[in-house]
Amino acid sequence: MKYPEYVAKIISRFEAKGESAFIVGGSLRDMLLGIEPHDYDVATSALPQKTLELFSDKRVIETGIKHGTVTVIWDGAPVEITTFRVDGGYTDSRHPDSVSFTSDITADLSRRDFTVNAMAYNQSVGLVDAFGGREDIKNGLIRAVGEPSRRFGEDALRIMRAFRFAAQLGFEIEEKTLVGARECAEGLVNIARERIASELLRLITSPYPKRSLELMRDNGILPYLFGDYELSERVIGGIENMTRSEAARLGFVLSEAQPETAKKIISSLRLSNKLATGALAVARGAGFKVSNAEDARRLIANTGVYAEDAARASEILGVSPRGAVEITARQKNTPCSVRDLQINGKDLAALGFSGKSIGETLNALLERVIITPEINQKEALLDIAKERL
Repeated sequence: MKYPEYVAKIISRFEAKGESAFIVGGSLRDMLLGIEPHDYDVATSALPQKTLELFSDKRVIETGIKHGTVTVIWDGAPVEITTFRVDGGYTDSRHPDSVSFTSDITADLSRRDFTVNAMAYNQSVGLVDAFGGREDIKNGLIRAVGEPSRRFGEDALRIMRAFRFAAQLGFEIEEKTLVGARECAEGLVNIARERIASELLRLITSPYPKRSLELMRDNGILPYLFGDYELSERVIGGIENMTRSEAARLGFVLSEAQPETAKKIISSLRLSNKLATGALAVARGAGFKVSNAEDARRLIANTGVYAEDAARASEILGVSPRGAVEITARQKNTPCSVRDLQINGKDLAALGFSGKSIGETLNALLERVIITPEINQKEALLDIAKERL
C-alpha cells in the first residue's frame, strides 16, 4: 500500500531518529478498503516533546498534547500524530482517567475500539494486525477489540460508533460485539447529547443506515436516542430512499412522531437552529398528501426550501402518490408565501387595515393565491382586500 509523499516524509523523519511511526485508524482502514483517505493519522513511539522538536520547522498545533497528540501541517495537509499510549481506567463512560506512553505499537492498538481500526502500517515494517482487522474487513464485520463489554464500558459512545461504522461500510456487527452493546447501552445516558447527535447524523446519512437502525431497535439502543418514540418498519425500510442530507433524513426518521414529540427529541439533541428547522419541516411535511399543483403549493407554503424533501418523504411513506416530488419541484417558483404576494402590509394599512388584521388579511390573500396563482396582481389583491375590509 502506498500513502502520500508528505506522510512518507513524516514517517521517515521519525525513523531517521530511531523512532517508529505508522499510519493507524480510519485512514488505514480506508486504504485497505480501496478508499482514498481524506486525512491521515500517525502513531509514533516518540514522546510528544520529541515530536515537537522533530517538526520545529513546520507549523505544529498542540491538539491534545497532554494525551500525546499534536497536529503537523506539511505542505498544507494536517497530519495528527499521537504517541503510542495505554489508557488508564474510565470513570465517566467516555474519557480515560489517565494516559501512559509506551513504545509498543501492539499495546497501543489493544486500547482501540474495533479491529478494523486497530491496525498499523508503514512501508518498512508492513501491516501490524494483532487483532484480525484485515480479516474482519474482508468478511465485512465490526468486531470489538478484546472483550466487548469492557470496550463499551470504557466509552459508551463506542456503541453508537459501532452502528455508525456498520452503516457507513455496509458491514454486519459481530454477535458478541452486539451483545456487549446491548448490555452496556445504559452507559449512553452519561454521554453528552451533542456527541450522540453527531454519531446519529453520520449514521443516518450513511449509505446503509437501514440495517443499523434495525439492529439498534432490536437491541434496545433507540430509546436512548428517541425516548418512547418507536421507529416503524415503514420509516426504517424507507430511509435509504431519502436524500442524503441531515435535515432530510432526520426529518424522515421523525416523520411519524407527534409534533411535540419531534420537537422534544430535536431539542434534546441540541442541534443547530438551521438543522432543527429543516428536520421539523420535513417531518411535518411528510404528512401532507401531494397529488396536484395546489397541494404542492400548500406544502411549499408550510415547509419552504425543504418542500421537495418533504414531498419525497410523503411519497416514500405512501401518503402521497408517486410523482409528488416532481409536482412540487414544478411549483417552487410560484407564489407560496406572504413574501411572494404583490401586496404588503403598507398597502393594507393605506386601505385602513391595522394591527393583527394586516397579518390575517395577508394570510387570507395567500390562501386565495395558492388556489389561483394568476390573481397574484396588485390591483386584484387590493380589490379582494377592500371586500374583506
